[in-house]
Amino acid sequence: MDRFEELLWDLGETLQIPLHVDKNNACQILFNGKLSVHMEMAKERDGLLIGAFIGEIPPGRFREDVLRECLRVNATPNSLGVLAYIEKTNTLILQNFLPSDPLNSEKLAEYLEEFVPEAESWQEALNRGQVAPDSYLKTHGKSTLFKSPPPI
Repeated sequence: MDRFEELLWDLGETLQIPLHVDKNNACQILFNGKLSVHMEMAKERDGLLIGAFIGEIPPGRFREDVLRECLRVNATPNSLGVLAYIEKTNTLILQNFLPSDPLNSEKLAEYLEEFVPEAESWQEALNRGQVAPDSYLKTHGKSTLFKSPPPI
């Protein structure tokens, strides 16, 4: 059993779900029936890549405004990761790299306890037609309704 398989096995016991490495050397977990989280070891960087698929953002002004807010969020310190956009699938993701040392299943479970709700808050905001979650908009003094933000 390699390091990744061992990490997933132990995490699965903590989460009380069986976790396995797939044929692509990755693991996909569906949280609360709606948020897909992808994990794989980045051996060349000696760590774990983790990404939550927040949702598709259709072309148009809304996508432009969401991506502008994502850039603002990415410009602030955030230990949970960075927001990224996959152009091929029009998908917004929250992603991060966790170094292998000192990563273990307990630390990964603790990280997921914060990472998953953060990704879900973005997913829920987009589903409501908001450019960002309420918690982010409130702390930055912006309206929660879809409007074009002022020019940067």
